[in-house]
Parts: sequence; C-alpha cells; structure tokens
Amino acid sequence: MVYLLINVVGATALVFLPGLTASIAGRDAWVAPLLATLPGFYVILVITALGRRFPDRTIVQYIEKLLGPWLGKIIAFFYVLFFLHVNGVIVREFGELVAATIMPQTPQVVYATLMVAVCSYGVYQGLEVIARVMELVYPMMFTLFGLILILVSGHMQLANLFPMLQHDFKTIIRASLNPIAWRGEVFLLGMSFPYLARSDLARRNGIIAVLVIGLILTLNAIACTAVFGVTTGRLNFATFELVRLAGFGTFLTRLDAIWIIIWIVGIFGKVALFHYAAIMGTVQLLRLKDHRTVIVPLSILLIALSLSQFENLTEMVAWITGPWIPYAYLFEMGIPTVLLLLAFLREKSAFKRNP
Repeated sequence: MVYLLINVVGATALVFLPGLTASIAGRDAWVAPLLATLPGFYVILVITALGRRFPDRTIVQYIEKLLGPWLGKIIAFFYVLFFLHVNGVIVREFGELVAATIMPQTPQVVYATLMVAVCSYGVYQGLEVIARVMELVYPMMFTLFGLILILVSGHMQLANLFPMLQHDFKTIIRASLNPIAWRGEVFLLGMSFPYLARSDLARRNGIIAVLVIGLILTLNAIACTAVFGVTTGRLNFATFELVRLAGFGTFLTRLDAIWIIIWIVGIFGKVALFHYAAIMGTVQLLRLKDHRTVIVPLSILLIALSLSQFENLTEMVAWITGPWIPYAYLFEMGIPTVLLLLAFLREKSAFKRNP
C-alpha cells in the first residue's frame, strides 16, 4: 500500500509539477511540495479515521450509510465519475509525454488503448497483483532517481537557487495549490481500506507514503531549478529534460530510455488503481456480484474520455492548473471531511442514547 500511494501521486507529479510550480514561484518552486505535505497528512488522517469506523466498507459504500439511500447514491455516483474522469486525464498525460519525447507520429488512440488494455488485465487479476508490480518496480525507480541526481550534479549551479524565498508568501501558497491537489490523490486509500491485510497500519503507512512523496518531489524541484534555473517554468516535462542530461563518460548514457520504461510501469500502477476504484465503485453502487462484468464497458469509456477531453497538451495543462484544483479539493478533502463530521455526530448521538 505504501508503494501504491507513493505511485498514485508520484507517477505524474514527478513529470509535470516542476514546470507548473516554477512557472508561478520561479526559484522558490521547491517550497510548494513541502507545503503540500501537510494537507497530504490531513487527507490520510481523515480517510483512515473513516476507515476505522467502517472497516468493511469503501468510501462509496459508507457514503450511502452516512447520507442515506438517495443522496448517498448520488454522491457515490459522482465519485465513480470522478475516478473515471481523472483517470482519463492521467491516460492522456501518459500519451502526451510519450508523444512529445519519443514517438510524436503515433496517434493518441494507440497510447490510450494499449495502456487501458494492460491496466484492465491488472484489474481483472485483482488489487494484489497491481500492488506486487509496484513492489517489484519501485526499488528500481528509487535507485534510478538517486543515480540520476548524482549524474546531473555536474550540471547543477547553486547560483540558480538564489536568492531563496524571493517571492512573497501569497505567491508560494498559489504555487502550492496544484501540488496539494495532486497530493490529495492518496485519498484512494478509502477505496482499498477493506482489502488491507493490516488495516491497523494504514495510518502509519499512509503518513510514510506522504513523507516519501514530499521528499522525492522536493529533491526533484531543487534539482530541476539548480540545472535549468528560472527556465524550468517554461518546460512542460522538466524532469525528462533532467534525465536526458544524466550520463557518465561514453559508457553510461541514454538513461532517459531506461527511465521512461520504468515510468510507464509507474503510470500503469496509477491508471490501474484509479480504474480499479471506478470499477469497484460501480459494482458496489449497482450491487453487482462480479467486478469483471463491468471492466470492458468502463475501459471503453475510459479510452473515450482520454481522447475527447482535450485537443492538445496546452488545453490539458490549462485544465490541470485551473479547474482541476477546486475539483480535486472537493472530492479529496471536502466531502471526506463532511463524512467524518457526520460519522462523529452519529457516534455522539448514539452514545447519548446508550451511555
């Protein structure tokens, strides 16, 4: 679960966030991932508090219990749409990066179809299979990330990091709004809580995952700024440009090819986890017996969503930096907070009736 939560944020945030935050905060972009760590802790605390009160239910199931059959079903339905919609954006992010870096002539439909097909097979096999893939790949990703930071250290110039904190606090907060929205994706723990082997460790492991995410994204932002300076804000894929510079002599080069292979596996984990949440949410909402019956129709819908939302990369970035922020806050923090308050009030009233 630690690897799944790290991956659900890091798989895309590592690629897109350095440029997005640097376009607002310049040299101070590294502060934004640090600030986003605190709301990440909050999301974990809220989701695990709900999970402890409803250990055998996912967020889609206890919404109905807390809000009633009608309002609960409506909100649960919107959560399923949220999982599908956001996953469509993630699949498109994958396609845009691959198209921009290695295969510009291949149509987006090819990327979307291949990724969704592989993820659907993973969902068909079950959540544990997806988790095992992440468990296998992430040690290699951490090792490669550390190696890249070492190999690009010769390109870093500390002067690019100064003056530090030259922007006012308001600007830095504005730059952190997007990282907070991405960090809140750890709320997907609410869809897998009942299936954890050690649910009593969920809070501890969630906090560990948020800390690791914060460390990775902060180091990445510092490295990008130290190498590219203020021009980081003009790079759509700053981390990929950083990887291209990594090398040692003539025998250790082209690490970008290795990195993108491992990164594609990371994207598989994120898309598969969101797809799993949408499929299980649909099954629980409609009271179906087998999740496999809805995999194909929801996979087709996911491909269609990834292709139809944006005309190009510019439109997608505009959505990520605009409507995505309040949209994410509502589903990741707003509604879970209300649900926890309702659960607390119900417990309090039940205690008064039965002291």
